[in-house]
Amino acid sequence: MREIGVRELKQVLSKILRDVGRGEHVRVTLRGRPLADIVPPGARPEENRLSELIAEGRVIPPTRTRPKRAPSLVKARRPASLIVLAERDAER
Repeated sequence: MREIGVRELKQVLSKILRDVGRGEHVRVTLRGRPLADIVPPGARPEENRLSELIAEGRVIPPTRTRPKRAPSLVKARRPASLIVLAERDAER
């Protein structure tokens, strides 16, 4: 999938639409972040592909939802490098 910025898309829209008409997928970005996908008519969305893979048994859906927040950090009593070295030495 080719990526193109909004500014460049404005300049070459006709060419991009011709490319999409030939089957190419184009991702439009705004300041480096994905904004939209331009795909040929009749192209299967990725969500449908995921549903198909689940139905085929090739992908297992998650059994629980993701947490809303990241876990809070815990203040360590020792530097992380010392903890790692102690764990490594304990394995020997």
